[in-house]
Amino acid sequence: MIKVFFITALIHTTMTPDTGWMQWTQSYATKEACHEVIWKDFDQIHAAIKIHMGKKIVGILELRCMSYSEAVKRNSDLGH
Repeated sequence: MIKVFFITALIHTTMTPDTGWMQWTQSYATKEACHEVIWKDFDQIHAAIKIHMGKKIVGILELRCMSYSEAVKRNSDLGH
């Protein structure tokens, strides 16, 4: 099975639950390739998240590269 990684942001919002992991749809074959995009496009990623979430966003707490299943588990742990 091939494991792919996604840029994943931990965001704090005005919704309930108020914290959750949101993933990009673009996948990367390695965690290193994903991290490289975060380092290169950090400001653009932050801006895109803020535009996408609009007034619901309070802040972006963290950016990571993780698999879809990792994000689902972490969101389940947060009550989603």
